Amino acid sequence: MDRLTLLGPPGLRAGNDELDLGSPQQQAVLTMLWATNGSFVSSAALVDGLWGEHAPPTGETVVRTYISRLRRVLPGPVITFQSGSYALDASRFVVDATEFAELIKTARRERGAGELAAAAETLETALDLWTGTALAGVPGEAAERERFRLEQLKLSAAKELLECRLELGQPAEVVAEVPLWIQLHPLEESLYEIYLLALYRCGRRAEALEVYRMLYDLLWKELGVRPGGGVQGIHERILRAEGELDEVTGALGRGEVAGALGPGGGVPVVGSASVRTGRRYVGRAVERAAFRALLDSDEPAVMVLCGPTGIGKSALLRQLFEDAQALGRQAWWLTDDLVEDLSTVTAPVVMIDSPAPPETWLPKLPSDSVVVIASTGEPGIGWLSGSWAVHRLEGLSTAEATELVEARGVDPGTRDAIVNFADGNPFALTLAAEVSLSSTGQGSRRDAARYVVDTVVAVLAGEVPSALHRRALHVCAHARNTTEDLLREVLPDGDSAELFDWLRSHPSVESVSYGLEINGVLREALDDHLHWRDLAGYARMHQQIRRYVLGKVLRESVTPYAGVEAVRTIGHLCRAGGISSRYVSWAGGNDLETGKAVPAELVALARKLHGDAVARSVRFWLDRQPEAFHVLRCRRTGRLRGFMSWLTLKGPESDGDPELALIWRDLHERMELPPGAHIGVLRHVVCPAGESGPSPVLDAIHARMLRAWLHEAGLAASYVVTTDATSWRGAMRYLGQYELAGAELPAVIFGHDWLAEPPEKWLEQYLDEPRGIEPGLDL
Repeated sequence: MDRLTLLGPPGLRAGNDELDLGSPQQQAVLTMLWATNGSFVSSAALVDGLWGEHAPPTGETVVRTYISRLRRVLPGPVITFQSGSYALDASRFVVDATEFAELIKTARRERGAGELAAAAETLETALDLWTGTALAGVPGEAAERERFRLEQLKLSAAKELLECRLELGQPAEVVAEVPLWIQLHPLEESLYEIYLLALYRCGRRAEALEVYRMLYDLLWKELGVRPGGGVQGIHERILRAEGELDEVTGALGRGEVAGALGPGGGVPVVGSASVRTGRRYVGRAVERAAFRALLDSDEPAVMVLCGPTGIGKSALLRQLFEDAQALGRQAWWLTDDLVEDLSTVTAPVVMIDSPAPPETWLPKLPSDSVVVIASTGEPGIGWLSGSWAVHRLEGLSTAEATELVEARGVDPGTRDAIVNFADGNPFALTLAAEVSLSSTGQGSRRDAARYVVDTVVAVLAGEVPSALHRRALHVCAHARNTTEDLLREVLPDGDSAELFDWLRSHPSVESVSYGLEINGVLREALDDHLHWRDLAGYARMHQQIRRYVLGKVLRESVTPYAGVEAVRTIGHLCRAGGISSRYVSWAGGNDLETGKAVPAELVALARKLHGDAVARSVRFWLDRQPEAFHVLRCRRTGRLRGFMSWLTLKGPESDGDPELALIWRDLHERMELPPGAHIGVLRHVVCPAGESGPSPVLDAIHARMLRAWLHEAGLAASYVVTTDATSWRGAMRYLGQYELAGAELPAVIFGHDWLAEPPEKWLEQYLDEPRGIEPGLDL
């Protein structure tokens, strides 16, 4: 029987003779007739398929000429004519494209029956039929459609062959072949899925991660999208070194996995970010000790491991599973997508890895087992009991994070940068460590850092309902503490209450004293991501938050702790310039309260800390302006924590205070005090914690000073008097205060003319530190 070949340049062989099918246009007519499977095709359709909108007036005449020539070439009466239409009897030929399709069907049946070797051989035979691009050189829209269909079928066969080889335990062969297919189909994500698995199973994990990063960059540059869920899922599981990706368990289907979960036969299928380094586990000593105590008690109990994405819940669950086995305990490993009925579970130890709320498992749990559940959410309060031990996992310590990164073989010069960036998050640590191993050259390292930041955002932020919700996440990351009022100010188009409630429910967001706060690495990653992606939008958001904090928040921070939090938020917004580390504390202060000024107590503390001269000055101003003293005490004990005085003066009051005499002299050289205006003087700062280091007491004092500078009506000039010039000089220069020159005094004085530079103009230059262009992570 004659053989018609279409899987390459069209050809017709009759016996040993190669027949000439004519011009490319004539071959196109033959292709259209074959593609209809024996149905009739009108002359008009043939003309349209051949030339489309550019058909010549004599198109049908030309088509009839092609048909006539084909009839002379093809053996026998294979083309029939009826009512202006033509049909081809393809049964008179062996057509390679038809043979190819039948072989694929056969291979799928063999694969479905578990005959992997036979399926692979059949697919190889099918692909060997190809001699080039399908219908090579054949013009026309109809030929292009058929060419696309055949090429897609070829790609599908190639992917199935590669998958069979993976299942047969031949990842090296796949690694050698799949790049050729990727070169032909660079945007075909399923090929990358196969490639990643093959590399991983060959032990080339770092290369697999580099291939994913290349795909990520390619899709972003070409299409403006990220890799789809399939590739992302494999990538994340490779990062976690999941057991189900290796060649031993990779081929197990749903039924086989479920069957493997019999007594004593747990399969270590791992979920969220692993903190393993080979067979070595890092951290979580408290949780492991608690689990061993449950086993030792021989009593049924439920242990819940919860926390945000990437914190290492599933990795810890796997380690506890291995701990139980090492102690000779029978254990089952269950996942909610494989096991729905727990009635047959009889093991004394049951591990459940599930994204569902822990309480959804309670009605199904065996009553006589120690059950450990890894879940993102915590159990509802209604389910908490004495037998439920809830462990909310936090980030690894700095020492543990360093140990993990070192075990990955990361260059010593990069370790600290990775540890600082990841903030103890195992997923971020693992990701950054692995990516750093495949990055070379400055440009490559910069791209690698960008990729790590973007991946952390994508994984830890999770699905976001809308663009407004994403903006709310960025606000929460940038502002430190987020309230409904802040969201209302920065996102006026959104429902602030709904956005606040959504943020509150996010696994990486924590409720704190003054609103909501994003935890750990996600905060900086979100901020970095927006700064890189939308610099103008980032700047607008920053200024909106800054105006709100320095305006409404600072103005209304009348309690000591509110002031402490306001200063910390200002420091957070200015952290790029280093002010936060030099002048702002980050813990404590919630026990501060405004207390009563007891003159003898204040004078005694001033004398103890600063000597007789300061003590006399405190006594002097206590007699004249007792209301100027702001006293801070411990709420629980009433102990004096420190105090300040903010003098409000409308005319010279310098008798007995040489520092005030110098201040009035400076003021008279600069201005004539307008009617109704006054000056403010931070005359005393006295606290046992000292003035040289950050402390909550100093934060509260700084808040009172800034509130006066920016919001005190009628303030014409301000001055700061301190005996600690070393500590205060840097801060005052940073804040645009000039230093007074004059007589030899034990104190140093700094001043500012608020008439010459009003608060709104001052804010354009100070307390605003733009961050750099580069990612916060340096690989």
